Amino acid sequence: MSRTSINKYRQNSVSGSAENPHQLVAAIFRQLLGNVAAAKGAIAQNNIEQRNTLINKATSLIAVLEDSLDFENGGELSSNLASLYEYCSILLFKANIENNADKLEEVIQILLPIKSAWDQIPTEERNKAGFTN
Repeated sequence: MSRTSINKYRQNSVSGSAENPHQLVAAIFRQLLGNVAAAKGAIAQNNIEQRNTLINKATSLIAVLEDSLDFENGGELSSNLASLYEYCSILLFKANIENNADKLEEVIQILLPIKSAWDQIPTEERNKAGFTN
């Protein structure tokens, strides 16, 4: 995982509550999913400005996740995640252009299992990643 993207996000993050990179990525997933869900609400309320803002934030968070992939050590997993993140970015773009909540729901359904898997990484494995705070 690229420390540059995560550290840049940490510096620009409003929350600052994450203590280590694993927690920071978990926070990114929470914020990302929250933005997508809120964008669905904005579509239901026909609030175009809010929808646009939330989808743009979600797209930026996906870019942080994608930029943080370690292709050298992550191999096929990193490539697969990159493809999923790229697809989610396309769905977000289309959802924004088409005002389509179904595309946002698809993004949520793609990201939830990834977040769940991330949250289930055992503590000892998290520590092997070689991150420093």
